[in-house]
Amino acid sequence: MKRLPLLSATFALALSACGTMRAPAAPQGMTAYGLDTQGRLVTFGTDNAAASLRRLSVTGLPTGETLVDLDVRNTDNRLYALSSAGRLYRLDPASGVLTPDGASLPAGVTPVAMDFNPAANRLRVFAEGDRSFRLTPSTPPTPSASPAGTVTDDGMLMYATGTPNPDLVAAAYTHSFNNSATGAAPAGATTTLYSVDADQDTLVIHSVGPQFSTLAPVGKLGVDAVKGMTGFDIAGADAAYLSVSMGGNTLLYRVNLATGAATAKGTVSGLALRSLALALPSQ
Repeated sequence: MKRLPLLSATFALALSACGTMRAPAAPQGMTAYGLDTQGRLVTFGTDNAAASLRRLSVTGLPTGETLVDLDVRNTDNRLYALSSAGRLYRLDPASGVLTPDGASLPAGVTPVAMDFNPAANRLRVFAEGDRSFRLTPSTPPTPSASPAGTVTDDGMLMYATGTPNPDLVAAAYTHSFNNSATGAAPAGATTTLYSVDADQDTLVIHSVGPQFSTLAPVGKLGVDAVKGMTGFDIAGADAAYLSVSMGGNTLLYRVNLATGAATAKGTVSGLALRSLALALPSQ
């Protein structure tokens, strides 16, 4: 019985310590998702990234696979992720649970980056060897012109003139809105594909679709883009964000699509982010 006061005091101290632990702040600005080097899903606000940072373990990934990139699909407003084996998954941002979509790239294709084309409702995938593909998800709604699981090989990614072969590490389309209420972008919707060349540290614009395989430099980012540690996404008409991780920290930037210039938004210490996706605003 003499030990009860000591035990009670210890329990009270433990409760006090738990009470001082602060929950992450609510995201401000745009809500962003990312994958860190430990394979976790992270969520934060673009205007208060460090204060709002949340980490969540991802489950449901087969042994031997890693997640390469992720994006929010405009037609159903769901978060998707692509694995190193070329398999597409739905990723629940609340639980971290992966659900196979059923669509996948051909065997032997190693994906590098992905982004949904909001006008075509298909997934653009860049792969090793400067290859480019379009993939139709199996999750409805699917476009009538390309059945679920359809893969289109768009050939090699090449600059139009005078620039060495590209090293494209991230990609994003403009005019990406939450169109889940109708399941499709408005009739006549257009979009432009941009990407990041890590060799040139340059923002790149792609030729008119559907292939989007011819490239032209927009301008220098002013940032050292690192292969495997760079994320890029566009939400709404043209809200473009870039993440670059170095030395175990992640730097977040806003990108001017007209000039390529990246403007610093903040730093998240202790976070090594590999990819970036933005929640989509309503149209």
